[in-house]
Amino acid sequence: MFWVLVALSVYVFYLLLYALFLLRHEGKVEPSLLLRLEGLAQLAPLVGLLGTALGMIQAFLALSGEGNPQGLAKGIAEALVNTAMGLLVAVVAYGGRVFLGGR
Repeated sequence: MFWVLVALSVYVFYLLLYALFLLRHEGKVEPSLLLRLEGLAQLAPLVGLLGTALGMIQAFLALSGEGNPQGLAKGIAEALVNTAMGLLVAVVAYGGRVFLGGR
């Protein structure tokens, strides 16, 4: 899920740059672009939550087997990274949407 979130973050960054380009050259931003940013702000935390659930499943599987502490730590780290990445993408997308929507 991490790589899906990386792709979403690149797409959000592209949309924000394109919106700033439009704002500078045309003085306005297309409403469809703002809707895409809003949709990505809603989608990213859900993808992050899915990654969190998969990471926790991995952690519990490592714990249920032979009690491998490295596997447990890896699963928990994966869960936390996916949560943080999903929230980061959502905050940037929604912040950009709010900023550009006021223009």
